[in-house]
Amino acid sequence: MRDTNVELGDVGLDDYEIPFKGIVEQSIVGIYILQDGRFRYVNETFARMCGLKRERLIGARLRDVANPSQRADLMAQYHQRIKGIAQTEVFVIRRTSSRNPGCFEIHGTRVNVHGRPAIFGVSIDITERERQRADLVDASERLQELVASANNVRENERNRVARELHDVIGGMLTAIKFDLSRLSRGIEALDRCRESGKRRGGDASSSLALLALTAAQTLQLTQETIEAVRTVSEGLRPGALDHLGLCDTLSLDLNRFERRYGIATRFHTTGPGQCLDRNREIGIYRIFQEAMTNVARHSKATEVTVSLDWAADRLELEIADNGLGFEVNCGASEGHLGLLGMRERARELHGTLVLDPGPRSGARVRLGVPMLSRANCEKG
Repeated sequence: MRDTNVELGDVGLDDYEIPFKGIVEQSIVGIYILQDGRFRYVNETFARMCGLKRERLIGARLRDVANPSQRADLMAQYHQRIKGIAQTEVFVIRRTSSRNPGCFEIHGTRVNVHGRPAIFGVSIDITERERQRADLVDASERLQELVASANNVRENERNRVARELHDVIGGMLTAIKFDLSRLSRGIEALDRCRESGKRRGGDASSSLALLALTAAQTLQLTQETIEAVRTVSEGLRPGALDHLGLCDTLSLDLNRFERRYGIATRFHTTGPGQCLDRNREIGIYRIFQEAMTNVARHSKATEVTVSLDWAADRLELEIADNGLGFEVNCGASEGHLGLLGMRERARELHGTLVLDPGPRSGARVRLGVPMLSRANCEKG
């Protein structure tokens, strides 16, 4: 370690009453003393942060070693400090060297030495912290933009397809069903005429029977197609939400879920139902859908309970099953992207989503969403 009893520049360390000189020299924090615009002392740590030799810094003018792009701001802060003007903001020095890029914070306090003002300060290297913060902000922004964009595109596409299925395909199939019904009635009339003796011939009789059978089969197929289109349309944009509201829609979905998968369902609701704008309502419903999909695909549960609790300022939705459960930190792993989507939807709703074990083992999804004022609801 360098002998700290020698004079550094024209000022010795003893003049600044530093009792633990060895600690100062070995400190992981940079330490410097400025007087008359020059560095009177720097430790090795501060010199390393600046990317300069210690011998070059001691006695050098602050103006001469400052980053040219920050020189004016740095000197302005120095003069304010030396005049005793309080500075609350932290000044960050950015290194321009390509071999040693990075940045560090400097903090300084005005003191009097030999009757003249000086700045005693410390510096903290924040290169790694800034890099991690920038990476985290960048990743978070990209993730939020990606998921929000995907959700927005998906909902718009679902609405568009739902309208096409209902208005175009549904209308065409209904017209086909009507025409086929008329054909069937006409065939029946011809058949009655044949039976009454007004028309004879084995070929005609065979053709009429075949036409009647074909018409009946086509009617059945058309009816099944209409039901399938209705089911797809409801899945893309549940019309029940617009007509029945969130509570009754969840109840209907649970009844269908129980019939389809053989998993017993229970539904509880407390508090008076309140107004929800369209986007919040569909967001809550999609989280419910994804949670129920996870129950059906992965849980091996025999029972699932859904609770919807309305409070004056908050809506709580809970889905709990008695199945195998899940790992709460696996949202980004393969096969669990649905959990990531649920979290992102909750964020878009300014709500909270908690994934934890249920009261009877299994898995539990708890969604909390703040309620909007009635005025905001009406706008939505």
